[in-house]
Amino acid sequence: MRYTIKDIASAANVSVSTVSKCLNGYGDIGDTTKQLVLDTIKRLDYVPNTFARYISTKATRVIGLTVPDIRDPYFAQSTFGIEECLKANGYELFLGNLDRCEGKFLKFVQTAREMRFDALIITPDFWTDEVCSALMHMDVPVLSIRRRPPEKCRMHYVDSNHYSCAMKMLDYLYQHGHRKIAHAKLPNEAGDLRSAAYMEFCKTNGMEVRLAAADMPASILADAVGNGKWCCRTILEKWPDTTAIFCGSDFIAVGVMAYLKEIGKRIPEDISVTGIGNVDFIQLPWFNLTTMELHRYEMGVRAANLLLSQLQGHEVEDVLFDATLVERGSVAPVE
Repeated sequence: MRYTIKDIASAANVSVSTVSKCLNGYGDIGDTTKQLVLDTIKRLDYVPNTFARYISTKATRVIGLTVPDIRDPYFAQSTFGIEECLKANGYELFLGNLDRCEGKFLKFVQTAREMRFDALIITPDFWTDEVCSALMHMDVPVLSIRRRPPEKCRMHYVDSNHYSCAMKMLDYLYQHGHRKIAHAKLPNEAGDLRSAAYMEFCKTNGMEVRLAAADMPASILADAVGNGKWCCRTILEKWPDTTAIFCGSDFIAVGVMAYLKEIGKRIPEDISVTGIGNVDFIQLPWFNLTTMELHRYEMGVRAANLLLSQLQGHEVEDVLFDATLVERGSVAPVE
């Protein structure tokens, strides 16, 4: 039998408003009465009706979150941070795995409207006109994490400072004497910003641009490790005297390192390699990769807190996180 709040009130011999106050955490109820209601709820195995609560409060206390690919560890820590923060504030998280598919994203937004989510946190791979139109028709707060929306979407975001992050790593390589630095590009929005930093760094320091990305076969765009192998092979064919490869992500760095091992090159004795991300598996000792920590968990917590502030009617500002250099053993000074 599916019990209602009226059944709980009748069984506990209290008013419906008293049960409602217990369910919503109001403090103006005596401890004895509160315990009686809670015991009755447990005995009858009562489950609150989210949609009934929406009718009375206009809030479901459910927030939707999209991730491009649930298998991608780049999003695991930020998702964990978001969920912990929201649960601590009485919200449930509804997760949508998009498989990097625009159609799935649009379907999720429609579901969010139909189920009356209180807000959305999104990480779209696409900012097409259709995506932007769907988001602009949302009548609840929408926040983007790890993606920067077009101005017309009129939403706030939390992201890494990709340009500054790349500059820090390039300066680290430069300080180790590297002047023949190649770049294995990450093929997405973040990668574009990191590549822009690389181009500017080369220009400022009078270095040759050694960029591998423009002619990348479409079949490996979604395969970061294969991407890294392709970039490394291309770099060494065009610029065999390269002393360091600045990779757009840790996954690309793994592909670069794998290819170097295949051809008998030693890291860092023959060539230095760096990544960006400091994802969990890259911290294992056999990778020994110098990389940039993006503080993904903290980014998730900050995004959730920003969204909660919006729900409370406060003005918020966009947030860019600075990355931190994690020095391991994949970079050697140029002799």
